[in-house]
Amino acid sequence: MRTPTSQRGVALIVALLVVALATVLIAGLLDRGELAQARTRNQLRESQAQSYALGLEVYAAHVLMEDQAKGNGFDTADSPWAVPLPPTPVPGGMIAAVMNDLNGRFNLNNLDPDSEVGKIWFGKFERLLDALKLDRKLAGDVVAWMKSAPGADDGFYLAQPVPYRAAKRGFNHVSELRLVRGFDGETFSKLAPYLSTLPRGTSINVNTASVPVLMTLGISEEKAKAVAQQGHAHYKLLSDLASVAPELRVIACAACYATQSSYFLARGEITLDGLPMAFGSIIERRIGGADGGVRVIQRSRGSD
Repeated sequence: MRTPTSQRGVALIVALLVVALATVLIAGLLDRGELAQARTRNQLRESQAQSYALGLEVYAAHVLMEDQAKGNGFDTADSPWAVPLPPTPVPGGMIAAVMNDLNGRFNLNNLDPDSEVGKIWFGKFERLLDALKLDRKLAGDVVAWMKSAPGADDGFYLAQPVPYRAAKRGFNHVSELRLVRGFDGETFSKLAPYLSTLPRGTSINVNTASVPVLMTLGISEEKAKAVAQQGHAHYKLLSDLASVAPELRVIACAACYATQSSYFLARGEITLDGLPMAFGSIIERRIGGADGGVRVIQRSRGSD
């Protein structure tokens, strides 16, 4: 027979259990509500950031067209499009932007083995590897990755811990190079800043190219530094290079080089509510004729 004291003890325990359950339920509801609120906020900020990114893209296109309208006929590292947009306050945060000339880099897709000038670009790629003190064998591995016909490297990729196949096509992004035989993290990080993955047939702008890329002309590092002029090169014509490097009076594959650019990478850095977001757009500026104008050929999200 239970005493009044024991009955009061059971009632107290039941009451404590009820309070504990209610506390857990309320905490769960609050946590779920905060999570839903944070998710909604992030979605709104994501949409807002994308809108700002599209606005920066339009601004970049306007700057490119305005620069072309001036009719200088050549692009340099201090052209109007190269002036960064400093951090600017906007509702909810800050935006900043910068534009880089992709024609100042080596286009991997020019190595296309099915292209008539692929062999010429192959030699130039070997020179770039030499300039960066990397193994020339990597050039052959890149071409084998792109070659449509079956190759000896196919077995290497299929024998990996996670098997995969060579792309048998051109590159869509420089990061794909990480999948190619011979490219570890250190090799990739050393080479990637000098590469682009543009449509086949682009030329290198000698005004915006770095010293290692200029060494693909077949000149020494000292001559390449003289041509680069510490990033202030202003060559209107390729023939002007001879004033600095007389051996460039005749340039092998003159069509491989130019002083004007058509492809640019516009990058927007957007911070909203303390959340950093990065957007990139590859913009093609078509020069002259009925096809003149600009168009976006690729958009990306995240670091370059």
